[in-house]
Amino acid sequence: MFKTIFLPLTIRLEAFTHLVPVPFAIYLASITQEYSASEWLLFLFICVTSGTFMVLGGCLWRYLILKKISIQFETLQLEKRTDSYTIGSNQKAKELKLFLYRYPFYEGFIIILRWFVGVGLIFLVTPFFDLYRPTLWTTFILYMIMIPPISFVAYYFISENAFRNLFKLPLIRPIAIEPNEIPKFDYFKRILISFFALAALPVTVLGYMLISSANGNLNVQNPSLQVVIIGIIFIFPLVFVAYLVAKAVRQGLSETSHILDELSKGNFSVVSMPSSGDDFGQQSFHLNRVIQQLNTMYTEIFTLNVGLESKVKERTLELENSLEEVKKLKFQQDGDYFLTHLLLKPLGKNQVKSEIISIDFFLKQKKKFEFKGKEYEIGGDLNIAHNVLLQGKKFSVFVNSDAMGKSMQGAGGALVLGAVFQSIIERTNLSSSTYNQSPERWLKNAFIEMHKIFEGFDGSMLVSLVIGLIEEETGFLYFINAEHPWLILYRDGKACFLENELSYRKLGTKGLNSGIFIKTFRLFPGDTIISGSDGRDDILLYSEQSEATQRQINQDENLILSYVEKANGSLDSIFEILTKNGEITDDLSLIRVFYQGKENDNPNEEVSKSYQTAKKHVELGNVDAAIESLQKQILSQPVTNKRFHKLLAKLHFKRKEYSEAIEHAQVYIESHPYDIGFMELGSVLLRKSGKIDEAIEIAERIRLREPKAVKNTFHLIRLYLEKDNVQRAMELLTEWEILYPEEKDRTKKWKQILGLKFPNLLI
Repeated sequence: MFKTIFLPLTIRLEAFTHLVPVPFAIYLASITQEYSASEWLLFLFICVTSGTFMVLGGCLWRYLILKKISIQFETLQLEKRTDSYTIGSNQKAKELKLFLYRYPFYEGFIIILRWFVGVGLIFLVTPFFDLYRPTLWTTFILYMIMIPPISFVAYYFISENAFRNLFKLPLIRPIAIEPNEIPKFDYFKRILISFFALAALPVTVLGYMLISSANGNLNVQNPSLQVVIIGIIFIFPLVFVAYLVAKAVRQGLSETSHILDELSKGNFSVVSMPSSGDDFGQQSFHLNRVIQQLNTMYTEIFTLNVGLESKVKERTLELENSLEEVKKLKFQQDGDYFLTHLLLKPLGKNQVKSEIISIDFFLKQKKKFEFKGKEYEIGGDLNIAHNVLLQGKKFSVFVNSDAMGKSMQGAGGALVLGAVFQSIIERTNLSSSTYNQSPERWLKNAFIEMHKIFEGFDGSMLVSLVIGLIEEETGFLYFINAEHPWLILYRDGKACFLENELSYRKLGTKGLNSGIFIKTFRLFPGDTIISGSDGRDDILLYSEQSEATQRQINQDENLILSYVEKANGSLDSIFEILTKNGEITDDLSLIRVFYQGKENDNPNEEVSKSYQTAKKHVELGNVDAAIESLQKQILSQPVTNKRFHKLLAKLHFKRKEYSEAIEHAQVYIESHPYDIGFMELGSVLLRKSGKIDEAIEIAERIRLREPKAVKNTFHLIRLYLEKDNVQRAMELLTEWEILYPEEKDRTKKWKQILGLKFPNLLI
């Protein structure tokens, strides 16, 4: 190691000294001193002698230091080979590694000391040879202003570049260090010092010439020629220092790109090790933290999927093949933006296949970049749409999200969200337990799972979103809005918001542990739902009363409604109107959900007549005749109006024929999920017939939609008590009292009722 570093490093350092500072020193002496030819020879002899001692002293110091480092390294290598490597050896290796980080500073300070000693020695001995002139003070001061800075910059960069490969050695690389243990020398300071050093060379000489000219004692001939000479001498340090800085930046980028490339291959065990104290060195520590979090998240997701059916393996193999193709495409790339773009692309797809519901996407990210001659964009917005089957019914699920942060930070959040949601969809399609969940329960569980993942980032990664679930047969919409712009309903040429209040904070917000409820809305054929990120509102509007360059930020959240109406609900037209009226200042994502519905299945005249006849029988108190009439109609036309089943369920309920009532109630509830009042009746019927678990399921669904439905809440508490699940019953009661303290009178009444039915229960 000593031989491979000492000689090349010494040649580069001393070559720089004799190609840049020395010519400047000779030139400066020639214009500041007046000597005869013999005195000049003697003066040059003194300079050469002092310079020789300066070079030999610097080389000797470097030799001893590098020799010591080499001995320490060889000793540690020997201990490693002979299995005598201990904790103490590891500490020595760490001290050696930290010394390598500090070594470029030592070289920089030593060269400054060498110049002070060398020039100072010349200054001191000139009186003994009758060479002292008062102008020597001027020369000495000018030397110290212009030569040490450029020497420090060059020696630091050259030494740092020579030591970079040492950090890749197997003995050095694994040694863990903390960010505060490395001497920090960021590029702001580096470039500032470099500019100062470069400017000091010509400015010092030209400043001397200007002052001397003003005083009338300029000791040069042909000043224009001198300026040309100074410019020629200055070109080399300018190019050389620029090369050193550019090379350091390129090496830092190369190391970072290598780490990102390994991550793109799925290698989460890669470690980013800083090789300098610059910004890229500090960036390595941040990369390691990100790699650790990704590795943990990957492990958790892998664990969740262990034990799934064989189709999961097949699907995983397909995803791995897709990922392999992505790896081939970006194998030569060194841009992390392009990598992120490729990873996000398969996650934000519209995979809905339906003749009843059509879903359209629009996505325009604010951050744009060019790679291999093509323009791409990345950001935190993401649109997702899939089909899922729940309890035998086909649903379309959509997600419109906006991750906190710009470009890479936002894209990271979108990447995590897309991967987690993809896992939820796959599990839903392949797991029977998830398949049998109600839409309300599925939506709540999906929301909580995504929230828990982002909560693990400790508030550093937040996501707003709307997640919606539409039952295709009925057009019934279930959705949750987490601090996302409100959903827009476009019906009959008019646009309005489906919401008017904030429900939940962003995914990842601390404290969101309970009280997750579902909002619902019934869509009619021809209805359109539009969801969009805050890019639809964050626009700089052009002022109509002044020049177009004068703009103001939009403060009207209802402005988007007028744009939707002008665009007739078309996403492309909405974007055109937005850009026409102002400048979009954020990522913009839009989802359009159009519900076409089924063909008109209104009952024919005969069916309507049968229904009215049955109602007349009920009004006359002839329940048996009404039931007989309705059942005949159902037997003759099995696929008939579902209102028959609702009326039959109520009639059988009056006669306390709960089994028959439940049979008809379930048929009606499946086709009318928005009839929440009848769902309450269905739960009561199930309880009366002893089907407590099914009654609880319906009551829980109602509670997820209408948490303030006091009758249903206490009905659900009663069901859990009958099931001997006292803990769950008390949880519901406690949560009710905390969330709705204003209902204390009704709460007291229901507690008294429960106390009569369950006297042994203390509530």
